[in-house]
Formats: sequence, C-alpha cells, structure tokens
Amino acid sequence: MFLEISIVVLSFVFLLMAVLSVPFLLQIWRTAKSMATTLQMLNESLPGILNNLEEITMNINKATRTVNQQIEGLSLVAMRIQGLLGIVSDIENVLHVGARLPVFKAVRNAFAVLTGVRVFLKVFLSSHRCE
Repeated sequence: MFLEISIVVLSFVFLLMAVLSVPFLLQIWRTAKSMATTLQMLNESLPGILNNLEEITMNINKATRTVNQQIEGLSLVAMRIQGLLGIVSDIENVLHVGARLPVFKAVRNAFAVLTGVRVFLKVFLSSHRCE
C-alpha cells in the first residue's frame, strides 16, 4: 500500500509541476517568437545599414585625404615663407654690417650733400625769379 500511495503522490507532484511550468513554457515560446521576428527585421535591414556604414566610411576617408592635402600645402607655404624670412634676415644682417663700412658712410654722405646742393639751388634759383 505504501508503494501505491507513493506513486500517486509522485504522479500528483509531477502533474502539478507540469501544470505550473505551462506559463513559463508559454513565456519562453513568446520570447522565442519575438526574437525570431526581431532577427528577421535585423536581417532585412542589415544590408542597408552596412551600405550606409560603408558610404560613411568612404566619405570620412575622402575628407581625411582632403584635409591632409590641405595641411601639406599649408606646410609647404609655411616653409617657403620661413625660408624667405630667413633670406630677408640674412640680407638685413649683411646690410647692417655693411652700413658700418666707410664706403657706405661716404656714399650716404655724398647723397646727403647732393640733396643739400639740389635744395639750395632750387631755393636760390626760385628766389631770383621772385624779384
């Protein structure tokens, strides 16, 4: 008799577990169904997303190349300007050192004397005309 009661109790427990697991199984089935729908939508839209991503990557690469070319151009211009300023600085140093030589002082004084003589003659000749 004990064996029969044990089998009945075990059968009742098994039946109770089966009945209580039905909601869990239904929820798992609904989740699997929604996952299948989501997976199908993702598979349909994934090629478009990948095409957009590829297009964006190409645009970024083009923009990067253009910026690099512009920076290289500006770098060349900056190097040329720097070289030109170096040449101007060298010429300034040569002229500054050369201006201290007596030859340049004599030429500068000669130009000053010539300018003074020209102004004197201009004033002198214009004063005779006024009289």
